Amino acid sequence: MTDFETVSREIHGIIDRRRELYTFLGSVFAALGIFLQNALQGGLPESLGRVQDHLFAFYAVLVLVPSLVLSLRMGRLHGGLTLNGMLYARLMQGRGFAGPTDPEAAGRRNFFGVSYLQFLLADVIAGFSAAVLALALHAPPVVAAVVGLTTLGAWLLIDGRFHRQAVSYARARIAEDSFEEINREQWEAHVHATLKGCNQDLIGTVSFVGLMMFSTFEVLSSFGQIAEDAAVDIPPELAGAFGPALFTALLLLTCLIGLLVYVRVRLAIGHNSLHLYPNDDPFRPFKLTDSLLGYILLAFLFAVALHLFLTVSLDGRSGSEVWVLLADLIAFTLAIIAAQVALVVAGRRVKQARTTALIAGTPGEGGDIA
Repeated sequence: MTDFETVSREIHGIIDRRRELYTFLGSVFAALGIFLQNALQGGLPESLGRVQDHLFAFYAVLVLVPSLVLSLRMGRLHGGLTLNGMLYARLMQGRGFAGPTDPEAAGRRNFFGVSYLQFLLADVIAGFSAAVLALALHAPPVVAAVVGLTTLGAWLLIDGRFHRQAVSYARARIAEDSFEEINREQWEAHVHATLKGCNQDLIGTVSFVGLMMFSTFEVLSSFGQIAEDAAVDIPPELAGAFGPALFTALLLLTCLIGLLVYVRVRLAIGHNSLHLYPNDDPFRPFKLTDSLLGYILLAFLFAVALHLFLTVSLDGRSGSEVWVLLADLIAFTLAIIAAQVALVVAGRRVKQARTTALIAGTPGEGGDIA
């Protein structure tokens, strides 16, 4: 028999592990950024001279291996969340207090789900480090880009296989197993725990983006201090030409994914809040809450990342400063507006679902777990 407590514990355990892996990945990237900065500035002792000779390859491998392993782990966790999400939906079927649920809908691929976006970010970091490793092994820039994209694509295919396996197993469990009866107290405890986890995810997302921002500033500050005759495996002129562009592009993509993750978690908080407090209005836009303030900070970091990327791309061209600042302001404003539009749309869908449920004489639609 499939019991509710086991499924609930699995869901929250997976979310907790996912968050810890996310933080660990950001810590690894930030720590290695400090190492790379110190090494490029000649801070390594003579006993590590061989490391200095293969500095970028050493750095790339230290980023590549953890990011590949962590992305696979996140893919596995995503599969586990899909499996238990389908079992949870089956357990909630016919429970009026939880609203209508559909195991098949819970098993559908959600490319904007938190688990998938976090896996994707780890995969992007792996592709980035693979491209740096290829450059360190003296591959042409075009070949290095192909290596990075190939690494990214291979792990995306593996994650797709994980997802299909999870859905197939969940369907077999639902068809063959029996499911226990659930009472409202059990369900409310699960929703309370979900809300707590979602709020921790909001903080974790801002912290991760902050670590990536800090690391990128560390590395960028070191590229201009590489001596022309420095004994490193990527020529200084090549490192100066492609290094800032690669790091700022990665930072910009990290901030963008961070914004998407934050919005998804924020919507999940709203849906689950309505479970417990049906008269609440969690989707009201521009309500100055702790979550909105956190999102504003994240939007500011996104604008900073865009500023760095455009500055590097334009290479200090005359008259570009005003246009870059204008692009920063537009990006910041659009990021804030887009999040509020998402809240409004989610709120309207909830109201429409409630109206439909009242007409049909059934309870309103339930919540959404990121």
